[in-house]
Amino acid sequence: MRNLIILSIILFLLITACQQKIPEFNKEESFSYLKEQCDLGARPPGSEGIILCRDYISSILKQFNAEIEKQEFLVNINDKKFEGVNIIGKYYPRMSRRILLATHYDTRPWADKEEDKSLQNKPIPGANDGASGVAVLLEIASVISKKQPAQFGVDLVFFDLEDMGSYNDEKSWCIGSQYFAKHFIGQKPEKAIVVDMIGDADLKIYMEYYSYQNSPSLVNEIWNISKEYGFKEFIPKIKSAINDDHYSLIQQGFNAIDIIDFDYLYWHTLKDTPEKCSPRSLYVVGQTLIKLIYSEK
Repeated sequence: MRNLIILSIILFLLITACQQKIPEFNKEESFSYLKEQCDLGARPPGSEGIILCRDYISSILKQFNAEIEKQEFLVNINDKKFEGVNIIGKYYPRMSRRILLATHYDTRPWADKEEDKSLQNKPIPGANDGASGVAVLLEIASVISKKQPAQFGVDLVFFDLEDMGSYNDEKSWCIGSQYFAKHFIGQKPEKAIVVDMIGDADLKIYMEYYSYQNSPSLVNEIWNISKEYGFKEFIPKIKSAINDDHYSLIQQGFNAIDIIDFDYLYWHTLKDTPEKCSPRSLYVVGQTLIKLIYSEK
């Protein structure tokens, strides 16, 4: 009996030691990044807000010692030219095994889901749909700048021109990620994860259809990590097929998935504000990704 107790203590200490190797995601700091983006105003393509947001993202990546690359491109939408800029922050670029984490930072130019039609031409604040993914990636930048993962270098990609599409034209969405995927050079990352709309205070993340069809092992790995943490926000059921930035990557042969809560009551409305979001939701997604990055598999 005594030997069994001692063995149990040793196992507990070993498990605790392993757990301590995984850094902690700071949910409050991440939520501050969300609010600071919204303080810049709406961030649709061609606006002053998106220029400020580019500078904001770049300054924080620089603060956290990323190797920064800006991928510029031009696109014609409805006979109007827009300059797009994808922002790439690279960490430990000499490591051959790589994880790519991505999100979009632009916001919808029109609140076309507002019931009041007189408000539908106003740009959305984009707290959840835009700022939440950026907030998670910026806090991950903080974490990995302080402690190098054992197995993986990390590339953080912030896509432009994701949210300017027409509902009846799938190709009009995710223009920044389409450009990135088509112009990608070199060995593709082992794992690519897009996060979008993950700040919802009532977070429920189902498995996305295209993700599971393309990369079932990666989907299961993420959902299993969330289960280890007891995060009930990750629901192990497939619900919807969503044309998001991950689909651009999938079409070009990436091992890519999407982490998204598409059932957001305030989607493409003026009510998409920080008050509808939660630090807890950012933590659930951020900590799950941190565990993936620091895995020794």
